[in-house]
Amino acid sequence: MKCIILAGGFATRLWPLTENKAKPLLHLKDRPIISHIAEGLPEDMEIIISTNAVFESEFKKWAKDYPHRPIKIFVEDSFDDEFKKGALGATAMVIGHEKLDEDLLLIAGDNYFGFKMKDFIDSYQNHPILAAYDIQNLDLAKRFGVVVSRDGQVVEFQEKPQEPKSTLVSTGCYIFPKENLTDIVDYAKEKNDDLGGIFEYLLKKGVAVNVFSFKEKWFDVGSFDGYLQANRELLDGQVIENGRVEKEDSKFKGGVYLGDRATIRNSTLENTVILKNCKIINCVLRNCIVDEGAELKNIDLSHKMIRQGSRIEK
Repeated sequence: MKCIILAGGFATRLWPLTENKAKPLLHLKDRPIISHIAEGLPEDMEIIISTNAVFESEFKKWAKDYPHRPIKIFVEDSFDDEFKKGALGATAMVIGHEKLDEDLLLIAGDNYFGFKMKDFIDSYQNHPILAAYDIQNLDLAKRFGVVVSRDGQVVEFQEKPQEPKSTLVSTGCYIFPKENLTDIVDYAKEKNDDLGGIFEYLLKKGVAVNVFSFKEKWFDVGSFDGYLQANRELLDGQVIENGRVEKEDSKFKGGVYLGDRATIRNSTLENTVILKNCKIINCVLRNCIVDEGAELKNIDLSHKMIRQGSRIEK
């Protein structure tokens, strides 16, 4: 079995944090989102990261932290949102280019999965299987692929329905037997960005699709509010320091992350992430994400994303 992690989107809703950084490389709790995924996979499983030309170098830099893992970076020839291949189209490209002929673990790289990936892989029984989470709200379910299941099998799949028949949603984590890879390639020719639709397609062909239901935490990092919530819940009131941090006369409330070589003086931080090489002087920050190398002085901010390298002083 090989793994493809999809990381080709441009995530414009999360600008400025994603101007120069792919969404799966965004910081979550104490490391990038994609690191949470990769570190849960079997050590000998080859990982193929499917990304675009803009973020190629950033993923190659990330992969250097995993010298003993087989990681390959597959680059789509797209440089902006207008020409991106789509999630299913990118998957089909990798299948063709790499001549994949074995079972495939396919993961959306902008998701956090609280379950053990080993449990998911162990539940695989040579039928397509998807990981599903009960979101417990029909209105929220409209934003996702909705799974109607019976006795551990999918009986109907609704892609972002106006009237969901269930609150069980697909979470961007799937396994496909090698004999179904041609189905992915064929369906991608019709709808290259309809990843969930492949299950409707398979069900119409009479293919049995299994469900792995889980109750552990799951986050789809699709918006700033969602990104803040994921960090807040995973930090869970902790103050985490990564590397050398200088703190002086400062207060921390809720979950706070402080990156390497961050300097915090005379400031109050609440549910906030400060990435490496930042300087925060005489500030109050609540529910903020401050990207690398920013310097903030004498300001009070709430619910803001601060661009990499910003200089803001009042």
